Amino acid sequence: MLKSQKNYLEYLKEVESKLNTIEIADSVKENFSIKNLEETVRKQELLVPVVGAFSAGKSSFINSFLEEEILPVGITPETSLATELRYENGGNERIEAVKPDSSIDTFKVKEIGSIGKNAANYKFLKLYLSNRKLAEIEPLVLVDMPGFDSPLDLHNKAIMEYLYRGVHYIVLISIEDGTVTRSMIRQLEDIKEYKRDFSFFLSKSNLRPKEDINSVKIALEEIILDTLDLDKTIVPIDDNGGESLNKILNQIEPEQLFKSLFVDSLKDFYYSISDVINTSIATLDRSKEDNTRALKELEESIESISKKREELIENAKEKYSDINITRVIDNVGREVSNSIEDLSAIAISGGQEALSGAISGIVRSALISNINATMTDIGNDIVDSFSLNLSRLNDFDVNSILSDEFINRIATSTKQSLYGAIKGLGNLAEKYKNNKILYKSITGFLAITTTIVGPLVELIIYFLPDILNTLFHKVQEQKQRSAIKNAILSNIIPSIKRKLKEALPQTFNKQLEELINTISNKFEEEIKKKK
Repeated sequence: MLKSQKNYLEYLKEVESKLNTIEIADSVKENFSIKNLEETVRKQELLVPVVGAFSAGKSSFINSFLEEEILPVGITPETSLATELRYENGGNERIEAVKPDSSIDTFKVKEIGSIGKNAANYKFLKLYLSNRKLAEIEPLVLVDMPGFDSPLDLHNKAIMEYLYRGVHYIVLISIEDGTVTRSMIRQLEDIKEYKRDFSFFLSKSNLRPKEDINSVKIALEEIILDTLDLDKTIVPIDDNGGESLNKILNQIEPEQLFKSLFVDSLKDFYYSISDVINTSIATLDRSKEDNTRALKELEESIESISKKREELIENAKEKYSDINITRVIDNVGREVSNSIEDLSAIAISGGQEALSGAISGIVRSALISNINATMTDIGNDIVDSFSLNLSRLNDFDVNSILSDEFINRIATSTKQSLYGAIKGLGNLAEKYKNNKILYKSITGFLAITTTIVGPLVELIIYFLPDILNTLFHKVQEQKQRSAIKNAILSNIIPSIKRKLKEALPQTFNKQLEELINTISNKFEEEIKKKK
């Protein structure tokens, strides 16, 4: 167990012990949900996905690190599944294939090559090995991801599953490719949107002379800097790249990664408890009349929040939805249009399936970045609205129990939690969905974004083949770039925007209402604690 993880657990246990010695309402203690937070801290994992094109050599790279041939190589994209590599201390080596409903099928390790035949039935695999190298890197967990050019459904499921569960990404670029494709850049932009870091490797370097390796390396570093604004050194590797991977993994600081996941939420937890205790102390110094007045003020503030929530929900469509939905859809269309040169080249060289994959990648990336930014702006505005509403209740009243410091603390902690203060816990958020207190504490803009984007990407994937069938029927004989460009501009982009206009409002408005409720509940809970 990490030192920071142990410290956090000891801290929570100490807090629980202290709280049991003082008179605080059980409902307030329950609201802190210490047991659930302890479980979240104890079970948190640090996943390190290994990503790259299908032929980049990810499995060989990981096998070299493991110092044994475990992962199958040369499998087809259709049979690839995200595979988590976990250390098994008890000798019970096995594969757990996780289904969409979270149930599990168990297989022997030697069956890993055949599981892919039923890849569509599973979300991902957990591979448990009694391997020394996996034990050495704990608590880091390597994840062998499907290639960027795997089938749409498998790849999109894997990307959405690990987009904010992964804490650091290992990126392989084959020297045979010699460049970073626009498709890969979009994938990396999606990951970067979730504040993740990267390490880059240039695989299959043994296939080129040293001077070629250096020139490709420099060119790729410039592309990564220009497109992703990341100043990274790319490490050339051959078929025996395990030592290089081991070195990079040892440079990752699990303590810092773990702290970044929890420190803001635990600070908020501390301030919330401190405020309750200080309120209890202050209450003893007040007269009965003052405390009665304070209670009335808190009751009025709760009523005020309720009215403000109803007002925001009633006006949400006019104030937030219409203009933002139009802007998001227009930006998605613009992103596809800006990539028309690449798309037409992909259509000619790779055909309908390759074009479908490229378009869905563009749409997903544009939706993630635009919805993330939109929800951030809306969330800021909603938090500020509630803060201002409460501040007006104590205007010119120096004795008000709703101090500016108290209101500002709620606003700050609410924004932190909404922006992913405990980011990376999306898997636990789903697991504990029935626990309202914990669920609210570990969901935020990242979860909201995924909730909106996932169904929309599936929609795009579903209807694209019909559109592309028409496109390729018209241009398959001439295969003229100009004809494909015209078809994309006049047919595909309008169809995508039309489908988004049909589907986005319902999902967006539902999540917007949930966002308003989450923020208002946060304010209300803090005031109820004080009350």
